[in-house]
Amino acid sequence: MSANFEHYKVFYYVAKYKNFTRAANALLTSQPSVTCYIQNLENVLGCKLFIRSKKGVVLTSEGELLYSYVAPACMQFMQGEEALKERLGKQIEQINVGATQMAMHSYLLAGLHQFKEQFPHVRLNIFTYNTPQTLSELKAGKIDLGIITTPFYCDENIKSVKVKTFCSLLAGGKKYEEYSGKTSYLSELSTLPLITMSNVTTTFAFFQEFYHTCGLVMQPAIEVAGIDLILPVIVQNLGIGFVPEELARPALEKGEIVEIKLHEQIPERSICIVSDSRRPLSSAAKQLQQMLEGDCP
Repeated sequence: MSANFEHYKVFYYVAKYKNFTRAANALLTSQPSVTCYIQNLENVLGCKLFIRSKKGVVLTSEGELLYSYVAPACMQFMQGEEALKERLGKQIEQINVGATQMAMHSYLLAGLHQFKEQFPHVRLNIFTYNTPQTLSELKAGKIDLGIITTPFYCDENIKSVKVKTFCSLLAGGKKYEEYSGKTSYLSELSTLPLITMSNVTTTFAFFQEFYHTCGLVMQPAIEVAGIDLILPVIVQNLGIGFVPEELARPALEKGEIVEIKLHEQIPERSICIVSDSRRPLSSAAKQLQQMLEGDCP
């Protein structure tokens, strides 16, 4: 078997995103298919191109060398393809959007539904990251817009617009029902196992600071990768955790979890739309940005 352009195109996307699944999403194919292409290419070339890590993959020295040649070639091919489509009147506009899970579920999806009704011809590529990853992808030019949750810190080139505020509550499974009928100080709950987001997320940093302002040190018993994983862990009585009210409400109404009220007030957080002022947006991306920012408080 000999390698063809498709192999190098897949290699380019995996190297660009440093992740097989994200490369598959960008290529509109499956992760196993991407893995197969890379394995075939490595067999043809007789060397390893990637090393797996906790965060994805990194290029080997051989992979770095190959990428230095493949990247410019792939970009030229794609630019030529787009130029030809434009000349033939077949150009398809696309927008790359990065969002946190909280921003996705409580804000973005409704806005996207409205946008697609008005602009059905525009292709949307949606990627879920945590807030720091979204800002990193935005600065690298890999996404056009980011929808993220506070707190975050960005340089002067990043435009940020607050579009929604939300509150969190402390919740536990039925096992912790004894705490639901009273108001407790956070220090009184320090012996209970705490479930948090991963320590690389802004949510972790936010609640770590909350504990600090209460004169306490946050000590998680369980860390999860996504906001959508906290509730299932709480429901299984594995501990208590902070959950956005909007996401917790259905489980509270079903009696799957209980709210643990605190004397201390949990600060509000915000969902913001961010864009890079150094990179002009396409007309479609501007339309989406304006639509999403249209209901700003």
